[in-house]
Amino acid sequence: MQAQHTSKIVPMHADTDRKGPTDLSETATGAAEEPALSTRQVMARIKEQLGLETDIELADAMGVGVRRIHNWKHRNTVPTEEIVAICGKEGLDLQYILTGPGLLARGEAGAQAPFKDLTFPCAISPEQASRPRDTYTPSQCGHPQIHPPYKAYTQRSEQGEVLAAFSSPQIVDVLAPGLNWLNHSLGIAPENFLLIKVLGDNMSPWVQDGDLIIVDTSIRTTTAGGCLVLRYPDGVLMVRRVFRDPEGRLMVRDDNECSPPDVIDPNDNTTYPIVVGRVVRRLVR
Repeated sequence: MQAQHTSKIVPMHADTDRKGPTDLSETATGAAEEPALSTRQVMARIKEQLGLETDIELADAMGVGVRRIHNWKHRNTVPTEEIVAICGKEGLDLQYILTGPGLLARGEAGAQAPFKDLTFPCAISPEQASRPRDTYTPSQCGHPQIHPPYKAYTQRSEQGEVLAAFSSPQIVDVLAPGLNWLNHSLGIAPENFLLIKVLGDNMSPWVQDGDLIIVDTSIRTTTAGGCLVLRYPDGVLMVRRVFRDPEGRLMVRDDNECSPPDVIDPNDNTTYPIVVGRVVRRLVR
């Protein structure tokens, strides 16, 4: 497998129970997250495939300190970027490294929910992959897969009217999920699927600079305490948390309070910030 921008990252954390749009005035409920992938099992499969015996050897192969290996295991945090890199470097099967044998096919009770029906895509053409795309691209490789927009996005109404159109290097396509997983696990229609790379640390530690988030652009509301992606006049896409002020106005704020709250209008794309969509899943490093 070649290490290029078409290498695939796998989602790790759910951030909503996906029961549909809710009133912004609701109290935050703290929906439970889906089980995370076992970091120890992932690391064990890498060592098995490379014929390594110790974490020291694994750290050397991955180009990191052994303390980072131990921290990943202790926190059960899968380092997606490093895993994609070593799979590309050593020619390992990324699907096997992340899911193990038979997990996707079984779909049995107790299997890790984020990986049921998830498939890894055939690459789209190199010419198409290198050009900005403002809509999703389907591909077929055993099961239907959806490549998200790349560096550009156009949001349309049900009647086809353009609601918002913009370009951004934060719009990436390093994940192309199976259509079944996208529809049934996340409840996102392909045309509303957006993958965004986080810029800055305004929401640290919930998401940090360089993390990836999955956004449903059809939903521009959320419960109080939920997170939306906003586009500002300088073109930056930011994740911010929703609340209402004492006067009942809809506001967004940062977790680390690095900037003052903003008033937002989810139904108005003519003013800033523009509400792009709701964050439904994080891909933490």
